[in-house]
Amino acid sequence: MSIVVCICAHHLLSDELAGLIQLAIFYADATKGAFDIALAGTFKSLSNLATLDDYRVQKKKLAPFASCAHLILEGNHLTFANEYTKIDLGGLVKEYAVDQSILILQSAGVSSALVNFGGDIAAIGKYEDSLWKIGIQDPENFDCNLMEVELNDTSLCTSGHSKRYVMFEDEKISHVIASKECSKHYSQVSIIAPTTVDAGVWSTALLSNSHIVLPEHIKVFAV
Repeated sequence: MSIVVCICAHHLLSDELAGLIQLAIFYADATKGAFDIALAGTFKSLSNLATLDDYRVQKKKLAPFASCAHLILEGNHLTFANEYTKIDLGGLVKEYAVDQSILILQSAGVSSALVNFGGDIAAIGKYEDSLWKIGIQDPENFDCNLMEVELNDTSLCTSGHSKRYVMFEDEKISHVIASKECSKHYSQVSIIAPTTVDAGVWSTALLSNSHIVLPEHIKVFAV
């Protein structure tokens, strides 16, 4: 799911959307910009360009505007500081939906469940008296798993370069775009965290910038 928004005027948001954007701004700060909904949104149009040179030139022009620093959120009121900054909630809403699904199930009295939305996974309780076991796919061989992990009232998300990308001439450009050129040390990052949003954000952030400092409450499986 991908939602791209560009608003140049003052705009009134619903409580839920305002909360999501506030959460995104929090994570942009926590990850030092490695995860940023304005980064994803502003650079999204780059995939439609014709050549690698066009891509590099346009990315350089847009880079100063690809930041949540250009969003002004006051309560439910959102203003964009310029006409170039856009936001893309695609890296957040799917994970948010998984977490909300778990809450709905728990409120209905369900104590054991697995929710899988396109590889963003949350599990509560157990499966036949055992912890939920999830395979992490090998990015070099989609028919094999690198490992198996166990979930116990936790979530698992994986971000990688192998499946979602565009080709410019002979160069592969991942859907995870860094604001600055930095080492792409990992080809795939899987993270276990208390919530799906937390796991999804930090897996994307670490894939974008392998040098960020991670919080102690998450588990990382990276290749």
